[in-house]
Amino acid sequence: MKAILSLLLLILTGELSGQIRERFDIISYIAPAGWKKETKESGITYTSENESKGSFCVIAIFKSLPGSGDSKKNFDAAWEAVVKEMVTVSAAPAMQPGASENGWEAISGYAPFESDSAKGIVLLVTTTGYEKMSNIVILFSAEDYQKPIEDFLASAKMEKPVINKINKTDNATIKTGSCGIVKSTTTFNDGWIAKAMEDYVLVTKENTRFYIHYGTEAPANLQRTGESDITQYYWDKFISPRYTVTNLWLNPDVQNIATYNYYAEGTGIEKSTGNSVFIGFRVIIQNGVYYCSEAAAPGKEEYLKHFPNLNMLKDMRGSNRFAVTKEDVIGDWSSSGSSVLQYYNVYTGANAGMTFSSGGQDFFFKPAGTYNARIAGNMGTMGGSQVVFDNKYNGQFTVSDWEITLTKYSDATTVFTCYYEAVKGGRILHIAKKLAPGVHYALVKVK
Repeated sequence: MKAILSLLLLILTGELSGQIRERFDIISYIAPAGWKKETKESGITYTSENESKGSFCVIAIFKSLPGSGDSKKNFDAAWEAVVKEMVTVSAAPAMQPGASENGWEAISGYAPFESDSAKGIVLLVTTTGYEKMSNIVILFSAEDYQKPIEDFLASAKMEKPVINKINKTDNATIKTGSCGIVKSTTTFNDGWIAKAMEDYVLVTKENTRFYIHYGTEAPANLQRTGESDITQYYWDKFISPRYTVTNLWLNPDVQNIATYNYYAEGTGIEKSTGNSVFIGFRVIIQNGVYYCSEAAAPGKEEYLKHFPNLNMLKDMRGSNRFAVTKEDVIGDWSSSGSSVLQYYNVYTGANAGMTFSSGGQDFFFKPAGTYNARIAGNMGTMGGSQVVFDNKYNGQFTVSDWEITLTKYSDATTVFTCYYEAVKGGRILHIAKKLAPGVHYALVKVK
């Protein structure tokens, strides 16, 4: 083992030469001659077996992932998410001195393992540099394989990845602030902090993150499928791109809070940091729109501390609210809608009539601090009396984060509570009478 681990510096420089080199991702190497090769999207494995002796060796090269600058942290994450998923280890890894060269730092550790009837040693080499982490796992059962392992590690060379920092900065700018909300960060009294992004609202507290994905309409063929298919579809859409998933429990046995839970949880490695995470995911369907909630914590215990039940994954969507300023409220806002309510006699079950209402609301906020508003509509019973209204107001307005005050609204100064809800490509302005919160308008900017 000491001879093998003394070659860590060589994996950074690839000093051996003279043979045909192969390359996978950001590692080039000389493959063990005559070994069975298997290629997958996540990595390459080389396998050798000696049936007469009952010995074997497996060398697995994994595709690099985004990693933190802490090599030990990257190693620990890979040991938990990669090694422990491959085999059962009987002890914590025995760490070996690391080596640094050309911007890369390699560290390694090994431990005894069992897998079905096989026993041996598992060695993990994690190399960190240039905002990436690369992992090699080697499983072997006998010293017979010491020389091939030494030769492979000595031939391996890490190559410097191309990182376009300008593009990374540009992308970060594009993905924030596109919803038009000036105060796009909200700090709540319970310690959660929400930030409006291009594709979701990110809510954070301590070391836990919650993603409020914007509503989407499901493909027509998906709408006719079952709970598991819908959950799997959105898991693949939102979770798989962000994490290397190591375990997935689809619709696990949790408390039944609805006819369908549309829930999944799992473990994985976050691609942007290399950190191990526990993930909770839920799809909420309302009026034909699919809303997805995603929570990520360092472990299940931390996850359950913030999300002890499935209702939390729905209730936290209420964190999608941001303060309003005069600067971003200037413009024309409008809303419209209708509703029908059928009544039945509680004693006989007979039809007791139907009521309806419909209407529209328009608010025009001017740069000079003036406003115009029109609230119009009708309501009544089918075949009976109806009320038609068309109310117009104009006056001055002031804004203070969560309130809009309108003068001469119904011949009085009226205070509305307000907030923005971020949506894909824009925002919804919610206003409600402070003294009559049932009077609530959800307005979209039309100009």
